[in-house]
This record gives sequence, C-alpha cells and structure tokens, in this order.
Amino acid sequence: MQYQLIQNFLQLPGIIGFSLIPLDPDNSLEQACSVGLPEGQGSEQQFLLLQGIQQIISTTPASLEFCMFQFGSHQVELHKVESRAVLLVLSEGPLSSDYSKAVSELMQFIKADYSALVESIRGLRAEAEDKLSELSTPVPTARLGDVVAAMNSLNLVTSRYLGPQLVANHWRTFQEAPWLNKFSIDADGTVSVLEQDQQLSPEQLAEIRLWTQRFHQRCTRIIRDYDTLLEQALPAHYRQLLFGQ
Repeated sequence: MQYQLIQNFLQLPGIIGFSLIPLDPDNSLEQACSVGLPEGQGSEQQFLLLQGIQQIISTTPASLEFCMFQFGSHQVELHKVESRAVLLVLSEGPLSSDYSKAVSELMQFIKADYSALVESIRGLRAEAEDKLSELSTPVPTARLGDVVAAMNSLNLVTSRYLGPQLVANHWRTFQEAPWLNKFSIDADGTVSVLEQDQQLSPEQLAEIRLWTQRFHQRCTRIIRDYDTLLEQALPAHYRQLLFGQ
C-alpha cells in the first residue's frame, strides 16, 4: 500500500519528488529521506535545497504549519507533520486538481506510520538504482549523429507539454559524465555535437542511455501518460537507440 501511495503521488502532473526531514537540528540533513529528487550531479543542488530548508525551519515559529516558496524553477512546499518531521514537496509547472487530496492522504499516512513510509521510500529508491544500473551494461554501438537526431526527436515530443526551456534544463541537470560535456544544449532544447560521424563505443552509448533515462524519469513525473505519448510519436528506431527497446 505504501509503494502505491508514493507512486501515485509521484505520477501527479507537476510533481518532481518529496522529502521527509526530521525536526532534529543536529542531523536532519543526514536523516532526510527523499524520493524523486535529483541524484548524481543534482545531489549538490538537493543538499543546498535541504540546507536552505533547514535554515527556514530553524527561523520560523513552531506554530507554522505550512509555507511555500520558489527555488530556481521549482516550487517548494513545506508541510509540518506534527512535531516529528517536515514534508517537503518539490514541483515544477502547474499542479493537477488532484494534488490537494493526494498531499492530504500522504500526510495522513506519514502521521499514522512514519517508519513504514520511510522504509517504502528506501525500497523504491533501491529498485530505481537497480534499473539504472541495468542500463549501464555494455550495449551495441551506434553513430553519434543518429543518437543526436533521436534525442532531438524526443525533445520535439516533450517540448509540446513542458516547453523548450524546461526540456533544456532537464537535459543539463543530468549531464553528469565528463564525456557528455561535448553535447551542447541550446535554450530551445536542441541537442548538438561536433563529429556527427563518430562511431560510439558501447560504453559511450550506455552513458547516453543512462542520461536519457534520467531525463525520461523527470518528464514522466510531470507529464501524464508520457510513455504512451512517446510510443505514439517517437519512431521505433529512435526508441531503440535511446532506450534499448
């Protein structure tokens, strides 16, 4: 039940992720339990976010139950869960009409069984890490220009719902491996690179697929039925290049 509750919440349009932050001034950042928030390169941004949250918590009245503010392009909501923890919800873009009910249900479950929800979050994160590690195994090679064309085809579909600026931001957020710095992400989301005729090694293609998978995971949390849209609009040979399926 906890898994389904978390997944249903994360699948709401606009939701990026959430974090449970214990109200312990000594080690709350170390004990924060998050799901859906940026990993890898984004972990520094995540720490800065949580650090800023801790400062806000420490300077607000104990009676404050809710507050909301902007963090870059993200909207942050803080919901106090009794005296034990704070629920941080990170979103981007408009939220659905189901959001208020969903966050209320999540709050109720946190109050009823905080430990169970923490364990479920850790389980979901472990599953996600396993799936991403599968994408890191050696795969067949491909021509760099073909992969770039597939990425831009993916961008055309995604930009209809997120807009080009968010598409560009999402690619840059997960552009982690040093080799991926050769890819330029324009303001309109267009991906470009020199040496289009370069033949990629299996390891390089695996890194691009991992990058694409993380971009895909972010978009899935914002766009309803994103996978269905891609299946209908993204050519099959491009899906094979980017996702191996």
